[in-house]
Amino acid sequence: MGADGHPFGPFAWTPLRRSLDEDARRQLAREVRELLRFQRTLRRWRTARRAPDATPFVSLYANGRLCGCYGDGEGGPGERLTRAFLRAAHDGRFAPITPAEREVLAAQISYPLRPRLLNPETAAEQIEVGTHGVALVHARGSGAIVLPQVARDERLGPRELVAALLRKAGVGEAALEDRGLYAFESDDVVVRLGDRPAGSRGVEASAAWLASLVDADGAIAFAVDPRARRRLPSGEMHHGRAASVLQALAAHGKRPALVFRARRRLEADLRAALSGAPVPGWPADADLVAGTLSLAVLAGVPVVDDLLALVARGHAPRSPWHAAQVVAALGPRAPDALWATCVADLDRHPFAPWTLLAAEARGDRLVRTRVARAVASALRTHAPHRGGASTTPVPETALTGLAVEALARRTEPWARAAVARGRQFLASMQLLGSRIPASLDPTLAHGAFSASPSSDFLRGDVTAHALLGILAGGT
Repeated sequence: MGADGHPFGPFAWTPLRRSLDEDARRQLAREVRELLRFQRTLRRWRTARRAPDATPFVSLYANGRLCGCYGDGEGGPGERLTRAFLRAAHDGRFAPITPAEREVLAAQISYPLRPRLLNPETAAEQIEVGTHGVALVHARGSGAIVLPQVARDERLGPRELVAALLRKAGVGEAALEDRGLYAFESDDVVVRLGDRPAGSRGVEASAAWLASLVDADGAIAFAVDPRARRRLPSGEMHHGRAASVLQALAAHGKRPALVFRARRRLEADLRAALSGAPVPGWPADADLVAGTLSLAVLAGVPVVDDLLALVARGHAPRSPWHAAQVVAALGPRAPDALWATCVADLDRHPFAPWTLLAAEARGDRLVRTRVARAVASALRTHAPHRGGASTTPVPETALTGLAVEALARRTEPWARAAVARGRQFLASMQLLGSRIPASLDPTLAHGAFSASPSSDFLRGDVTAHALLGILAGGT
């Protein structure tokens, strides 16, 4: 029995008593930077002298690849850190670190923080992926642990995170009956050799990242994979998502020449596709075509007449989501039957931020108030993921940003509270400076918004919707 009478022991690793202050973080970074230099040159070896008095876990990455991960509780604080680093650098579960990888090796040091016992039956509702790690502890005090970053590394939801822990422990779900299941946070310090200044932050950083997607000819890249260190030029509904990037840059208002160039290129691609020319990334589905044109109109591309003609030819979207995009773009010029489709769907799908934006465009006050209430109530009022849109088990950044944008002009206290907590969630999704995980290339990630707390895939429209949500309403 554990000390508290349960058939398992307490949390098996020494957690931090409190979050690290800036002095402690700088000192820890200096120590780890020396270890990174040593593994590269094997010169000037020394054991780390100062480190937090807790159990360190060292994760080493090279070009997005996890090369090793180890925690160590042996010896004093500096010795624990040094041992954990050396063991991670020679972790036999992974392919050996190559000479070329030593030059770009990055370290993420994680110290457990605020462990708490979970009820296995309700664990999935209590775990906040991206924030929480999980641990399994036996009565003897031994256990297995999965760090918070594993959810992002492997794109896991809360149930999948617990399943990964059980696999690591080599046990099945029945083991939860006699082992303690813990959730914990971690205080992380990321160290790279040759770190550069973080640069701009907040709105300016996200606008700069979006601007980096625009090529010299005005083409807008679909996404960036900062883990694989590559840029994806095209993808599903590419031009509609590119229009959202364009709309966000226009709303930001500080790059008129770039916006003009991107708008001209997008217009040329749309007209080529509508004429039947093959355009990479152009959708075959009629609803997606209508949605693409609608997003382009909202971004200031002069294709209103093309959208009206498309609808008049009987190609109005069947999907209420895309129908609402058309109405948001056309306002009173949209067919009444199309607006009726949007309104009729509210009983089944009350979370309808595009319908809220469409109601604003049409001046429909009754529908606007009805939908605003539903959208506001979908932005979570409590953890896990407070402020994120509750329409998916793990909130999506783009949906949250869209909801905040749709609500931002409301003045009621309940709407303002929803916008505030939604923006707080969005802020937590932005990748900035030292908050960028060691697995990602900071030159590709800085300023962007993760697709969700468990995904670091950086699609242009995700950051665009987040930026529009932050800028909407003149704040």
